[in-house]
Amino acid sequence: MPPRKGPRNVVKSGNAGNSAKSAPPPQKQGPAADDPPRPKPLFPVGYKTPVTLLNERCQKEGWERPVVEATPNKGNGTWNVKVLLRKRKNKNVTDLDVVRMVAEVKVDQGEQEQVMARHMGAVYGLFRFCSHLPLSMVLPPSIRPYWSTLLAEKAAAPAHREWEWNPDPFAAKKQVEERQAKRKEKLEKIDKDETVQGRKEAGNGMAQASGGERGWKNVPEVKMTQTQREVVEEIIRRMMSKYPSAILEATRESEATPSTLPSGANTPGFDPAAIRTQLIDLGFRRAHVDSCMAALVSAHERLHSGDKGRDPLMLSLSFLSPFEAAIEWLLVHLPEDDLPARYTPQRGVKDFVSSAAAGSGGQQGLLRGWLVDKVVKAGFPRKAVERVVDDAQSESMALDMIGRRLCGWDDEWGPQAVVAAEPEEERETVRLEEKTILSSVLGDRYRETSETEFQIDIDELVLNVIFSPESPYPSAMYPTHPPSFYLTSASLPSYIKLHLHAQVLRAFRDPERPDLRSLLEAGQGGAVYAMLEILEQLLPEAVENPPDVGHVTQFLVPQVETATEEAEMVTSKKRGQRRKREPMALQGVEERQKRMRQMPGWDKMLCARMALPAWQERDRITALLEKNRVLIVVGETGCGKSTQLPQFILDHEIEAGRGAQTRIVVTQPRRVSALGLASRVADERMEDLDQGAQTVGYAIRGESKTGPNTQISFVTTGVILRRLSAGGDADLEGVSHIVVDEVHERSVDSDFLLLQLRELLERNQRIKVVLMSATINQQTFINYFGGAPALEIPGFTHPVQDFYMEDYISDLSFRPEAPKYKMRQTEEQKQSLRDALAKLDINDDARRALEILSTGQSIPYDLVAAIVRHVDKTSKKDEGILIFMPGVAEIKSTIDVLRSAGLRDCTILPLHANLSNNEQKQVFAKTSGRKVVVATNVAETSITIPEIVYVIDCGKVKETQYDPDTSMSKLVETYTSRAASKQRRGRAGRVKPGVCYKLFTRRIEEQYMARFAIPEILRTPLESLFLQVKSMDQSIDVKTYLLKAIDPPKIGAIDSAWRTLLDLGAVEGEAMTSHLTALGRHMAALPVDLRLAKMLVLGCVFRALDPVLTIAAMLSSKPLFAGPMEKREEMKRARERFAWGKSDILLNLRAYDATRDLRNASLRAFCEENFINPSTIRDINSLRQDFLGSLTELGYITDRTALNVNSDNEHLLKGILTGAFYPRVAMIRPPDARFEKIQAGALVKEHEAKEVKFYDDSSRVFIHPAAILFSEPNLKLGYLTYFHKAETSKPFLFDATEIPLFALLLFGGSVTVNHFAGGLMVGKQGSVLRMRAWARVGVLVNQVRRLVDVKLGEAIEGVEHGRGVDVGTDVVKAVLTLLS
Repeated sequence: MPPRKGPRNVVKSGNAGNSAKSAPPPQKQGPAADDPPRPKPLFPVGYKTPVTLLNERCQKEGWERPVVEATPNKGNGTWNVKVLLRKRKNKNVTDLDVVRMVAEVKVDQGEQEQVMARHMGAVYGLFRFCSHLPLSMVLPPSIRPYWSTLLAEKAAAPAHREWEWNPDPFAAKKQVEERQAKRKEKLEKIDKDETVQGRKEAGNGMAQASGGERGWKNVPEVKMTQTQREVVEEIIRRMMSKYPSAILEATRESEATPSTLPSGANTPGFDPAAIRTQLIDLGFRRAHVDSCMAALVSAHERLHSGDKGRDPLMLSLSFLSPFEAAIEWLLVHLPEDDLPARYTPQRGVKDFVSSAAAGSGGQQGLLRGWLVDKVVKAGFPRKAVERVVDDAQSESMALDMIGRRLCGWDDEWGPQAVVAAEPEEERETVRLEEKTILSSVLGDRYRETSETEFQIDIDELVLNVIFSPESPYPSAMYPTHPPSFYLTSASLPSYIKLHLHAQVLRAFRDPERPDLRSLLEAGQGGAVYAMLEILEQLLPEAVENPPDVGHVTQFLVPQVETATEEAEMVTSKKRGQRRKREPMALQGVEERQKRMRQMPGWDKMLCARMALPAWQERDRITALLEKNRVLIVVGETGCGKSTQLPQFILDHEIEAGRGAQTRIVVTQPRRVSALGLASRVADERMEDLDQGAQTVGYAIRGESKTGPNTQISFVTTGVILRRLSAGGDADLEGVSHIVVDEVHERSVDSDFLLLQLRELLERNQRIKVVLMSATINQQTFINYFGGAPALEIPGFTHPVQDFYMEDYISDLSFRPEAPKYKMRQTEEQKQSLRDALAKLDINDDARRALEILSTGQSIPYDLVAAIVRHVDKTSKKDEGILIFMPGVAEIKSTIDVLRSAGLRDCTILPLHANLSNNEQKQVFAKTSGRKVVVATNVAETSITIPEIVYVIDCGKVKETQYDPDTSMSKLVETYTSRAASKQRRGRAGRVKPGVCYKLFTRRIEEQYMARFAIPEILRTPLESLFLQVKSMDQSIDVKTYLLKAIDPPKIGAIDSAWRTLLDLGAVEGEAMTSHLTALGRHMAALPVDLRLAKMLVLGCVFRALDPVLTIAAMLSSKPLFAGPMEKREEMKRARERFAWGKSDILLNLRAYDATRDLRNASLRAFCEENFINPSTIRDINSLRQDFLGSLTELGYITDRTALNVNSDNEHLLKGILTGAFYPRVAMIRPPDARFEKIQAGALVKEHEAKEVKFYDDSSRVFIHPAAILFSEPNLKLGYLTYFHKAETSKPFLFDATEIPLFALLLFGGSVTVNHFAGGLMVGKQGSVLRMRAWARVGVLVNQVRRLVDVKLGEAIEGVEHGRGVDVGTDVVKAVLTLLS
């Protein structure tokens, strides 16, 4: 019976079972059809695998079996291999000493990549403790190059890494841990001692804000790579020589501005001897201290002698203490490796986890890198070394070539000047004899490191000599070639080593040293000992009196072009300056007046004017203006004051013979009012404004229609304020009368204008001022202008019948639906409403309707449509309807409802400030059928739409109020004032008796509507106003000036606004007489919110315009994502698909960008799928165009493509956000690292997102659950910025963004360098953010910030002259380099 077949693919041992019989010989069988193909062997037959070799070696050493694990790295095709060597500490098998090693390897073995990665990791582990043994020959041939790569890495490694190749890795681990523990203890002691000592030494001028030892624990550390440092230092050196005054622009570091702070006012007496002693005690070389003190004393003398030519050091003394200025000078001018230990980057002992990369660039690339590193270690600049190595064939040739270049032998440093000699037996014999002599003479000072290289100790210097086969030394044929050599030292800086290197080479060509030349010509050796003697002679002098760095490296490093002295800037005429207009001839004015009165239609127009109530007061008005310089006119709606009073003045002045000198400016709060009034007055004077300005013209933002003969100009308030600002026409020369209309609105601009006009009346004795309004608290203005006379004009309007909701709700039979959102009311308020409604003589249905409408928060659009339908059925088609709504969104909603209401023969038109001038003019044009105009409060005053007979007043208005949650200006919907409501109803009675339907009850009017609107200056933040004041006069004291306003703002509001400007970098210092910075001047020029203005400016400057336009628009709009509560989790997942940069704002930016190319149905489908609000997309599109238009009008946009070259730079966008939001910054504090014990050792345990804590101004804050960072576990110790903060159950942060540390340093508050604690502080006055850093990082950051400021100043000139905003590529490159 044949044996049973066993399962397939099971291989049994020959010793299986207890049978002593030998197994039958195996029968050859072909592979089964379903057997997987056997993989190709990785190594040839006969070679042990690296894993096997590692196991055997560990077994031989008496260690446990090693663990080798390989895990792939995503994206780059490499593997992380972890090797664990384990050794028993005692007899307990679980008590193991573990050494953990990690290597990064690159393999390409298809399906066997992981197996090959384990083998290469085994090679790495084997090399770590067997590099002294010739094991490469027992490795498989295909893996031997990796062993060679590791050998090259070891040869190029610095001395402090020798422990990595210790034959006993467990002993090496113990030594490293002991060194780290000692170093930590030492640093803690140094930090503690230096904090105390630093405060003592720094008492004379150093900042006292170090915060002690505790202040610098658990704070993030900012590092600057060598490449970053080299790029930034090169840019600073090149630009600071050209812009020394840049230091004056960086006054956010100082307590006051250079213009207001006498030099040395914030520092004690200048004591050079004490400063010199302190610097030497800190570890600076005496020679360097002497050079620094010479420069410092010279700068101090020039500063106090009134010298205006300020160099950087002299300017530093303007706001730094002499001691701080000296340290900053040394940190900038000395090489990094020649600084005292406390001022060098912290380089701790490397952790006992190393890595080696294989396969990157191949073996040739690794050998080249090893050669470059070795020569760089000798002190040569890396860029110069890389250039030479590309031409050299060997190490000795590279050293010879770069040595000749170091000496400036331009015709000899190239490869053609260095000969690769063929090896000769005689040369090798001479070399051997020379090494033997050196060894016998020098003893322990001589040691051989390889067959071709040896070292000689010279105090703190090491002479490394290479006798390579390619070197021609010694040879009589090459008398100019000494041995190839290089110098190393653990304590001497690179430039001293290079100086000694060059001196040795020059000595062999010195005509006064023929003995050295004869050594080379003889070809019998001996040059090495001569080199030793030269170095022993030169070394003490070089250490005592170090050479000039620039002189040493003058031939190695390309010299920065000597910047030409800054040309004296010719003061150019500012944009907006006006030439003084020559007065017109009196005869021409009178002739034009005569022609006007002879034109057909004049008599009819005059009759219409004479019918107005204002005409009856014509003589009184002109008589009062003859005797007074200020007149207050209060006229009821429809009296004709806005159109007639300017003409009364002009006609009177012409009759008095002063017409040629008369120029009247009439200000209006809105563009539509200025346009409408200019057109009407032009018609009354028989002129056609569409054909060009004659006597009457207008000027609004972005459009002006005036001419040389214009005598009445209607302008918006903003236009006249810009004319009054610096660079404009501060005294309004040529203007005889200024008429301020609608002063009752009390906007910030109008109150500011009144303040300026009161000051102007003292400077310009010729100008006269008229204040006009329909409703006004006239006594306030009378008192403000010193008892100015007031004149009242009775109104001439047709009667207007008012209908409140309780009057018409029954007639409409309107049944509203219950609102989704109701007003929050107490039980007492609800009962009070019911009691009031119960007293009304209306039916129950009407009473329930009123209760619903009175408690709803939204506009009842259905009620508006019902009223319009009622009017349409009961009135003539030529009687128009004017509907007042609070904002643009409500206008759109109203128009949508009306167009679906079944109205016939109706033209529905919008009217608001965002429309173009042509669109606004359409409301005055004739229409067929009924005209329905839906408007904001722009139609409230000063305009007359002839057809309007019916007014529907919603009773709401959107006004600017300060939002404490976001610290930004926002439009808030609120009830209008009773005075404004009276103005609205007045629009209905201009041409015939009218009707006003009010969407509120009499009770609401009495209880919720104020008599007059609160002045805007008392309810809004003042930062933008401060910028306007400073634009007018840079040296003015803002607080003192604004306290002269008609309703002065509160002191607390003034101080708060100034602190905000300081945080944003818009003003130079804390004193309110400080000037605007360059950035502040840019922000003042943009007519948008302050923070958005800064964001837009930075977006233009750093070439990231498009994303910044979108972000600014998004922050001004409703949330981009919206969805029902029951789908909250789905919406969260949809948002996460757009995640970018651990930022809610960048996430929204990416989501918006995804919609930009979509249209109509595809856009709607995309928005629905991703819970994006389509109306928000439309709002963002509109706001983007508005912001772009503002930038274009001011000259910032010349080439839009060029302004977007950095739009995809994530770190730059985060920097711009930091600059706009600062000081809204919170610290990210993850939990302390926790370790999870495993059999092979311990692993760091990942923390959860909820374990990360956030702190804002030393208090705990929380990320809102809807934010992307709420569930982000991989947050490191650092900072984030946020848009706003709100407190419900907890203080939550919204729109948070994790930011790079350099973003905070470059775009945040002032940076203070703590030279003693080794850290940087951002901000002042309690809101200080700390970072551990090398002091030089802070100095370089401040230098870059200074250059940004000064180049921004130049960019302003570029904008004013039409060249666009351009700060130069160097400054942008420096910022991008640090942010990268």
